[in-house]
Amino acid sequence: MESTWGFKTQPARMAGIIAVIILLGSSVLASAAMGGQTDDSTNDNRRKWTIAMYWASDNNLDEYTEYFIGLWIDHLLNREDVALCVFIDRLYKPANISTLTEEGWVERMSFDEINSSSPDTLSYFLDYSLTEPSLAADNFMLMVQNHGNGYLGLCSDEGLPDSDLPKIWMSIDGLGAGIRDGLAKSGKTINVISMDACTLGIVEVAYELRGTADYLVSSQMGVPFDGQNYIALLEDLSNDPGIAPLDLACKLVDDYGEWYSAPLHTYPTLYPYMQDFGSLSVVDLNNLEPLIDAFCDFREAVIPKDTTLGKPIRDAYIYADASLWMNTMGAWYYPDIIVMFRTLGDNLRESHPYVAECCDEIVFAAEDAIVYNWASWRFKGIATGLGVYVCPSIGGFEAYWDSFERAYDNVDLDFVEDSGWDLVLKEYSYTTKMFGNPPVSKTRAR
Repeated sequence: MESTWGFKTQPARMAGIIAVIILLGSSVLASAAMGGQTDDSTNDNRRKWTIAMYWASDNNLDEYTEYFIGLWIDHLLNREDVALCVFIDRLYKPANISTLTEEGWVERMSFDEINSSSPDTLSYFLDYSLTEPSLAADNFMLMVQNHGNGYLGLCSDEGLPDSDLPKIWMSIDGLGAGIRDGLAKSGKTINVISMDACTLGIVEVAYELRGTADYLVSSQMGVPFDGQNYIALLEDLSNDPGIAPLDLACKLVDDYGEWYSAPLHTYPTLYPYMQDFGSLSVVDLNNLEPLIDAFCDFREAVIPKDTTLGKPIRDAYIYADASLWMNTMGAWYYPDIIVMFRTLGDNLRESHPYVAECCDEIVFAAEDAIVYNWASWRFKGIATGLGVYVCPSIGGFEAYWDSFERAYDNVDLDFVEDSGWDLVLKEYSYTTKMFGNPPVSKTRAR
């Protein structure tokens, strides 16, 4: 039986799911009648925190699913004040939505097959987590766990029987759309979004999620299979459930640094790590407009192409891209914004003073947006909390992935549309010797 979300449900569960849909629809209508918010003030059992975990493991990460379920059960000790709601899509087993509360681990819904790379699935899960009465809480955190690949996307799904593709991914545009749709349907808000996946600590992702939550926790670099420090998160949240959202976001960063910088065998890790690529940061999702404005000013200052800027831009990019000189698990072409533009500004202070001022604007705005950051000492200050895509040539700009053409300016990134950064890349990353005459840039109106 095919549902309206594009996945198949077990017939025995269908009646229950329809009932849930009706109830959800009624809650949305009631919320709209009250101006878009549901009044939970009369709920005496309201929790301090609910964590919604989108565990999209319909790929090679599925072998770790049982391990993490056991970890969550063992370390979430205060289940009266803190609840966990988990969507799990597995490679060879049915998908489900389960909760961990004072009732224990309980499966709430089961699905034969579901596309976890679909924004509709993310929206449905978020709406359910936010509107299920037993999960009502003062604060809410959405955690998304899967593979990540920078601006190209996240949440690979390899278990779609009706697809000819080996796996499909959720685009960054789709990620933003799914979250916004879930928030609109529920009429609720969330405080923290934590991305437990590789190379999503970039401005393209942060700007796509602007306004959906207060804070984004993500990594510029590769994320090991252990992911974020769930043991410390759940144990400490159990002991201090009244922790404020910003403090919890910063705690995720501290716990991550502790886990991956500790001596070997300090913690029960899946692998004996000696990490030299760990990083995690907190970004203020309500403070990104100044950064976009600064990128626009920089674009206006360097277009049309000034050949004397080519080498300084290239040198600054190379110096700021740790993936070119360290083990970063394949984190490619995302130089650090602060390091890149600070280096470029310093190098252009005398020869191009106005361009240097534009670089300073970007640095100041990025410093304001990045609330907190940790990176391995091995980076020597190269990872400060937020990256941006820079391709070394136009060949890298035209990315082919998942059998689709996914060029940087063709995947509906809000950052690209609003900043015109793609125009800068086309001007300064194009190799005439290899590809003929460079394209004609058209400056976008801000």
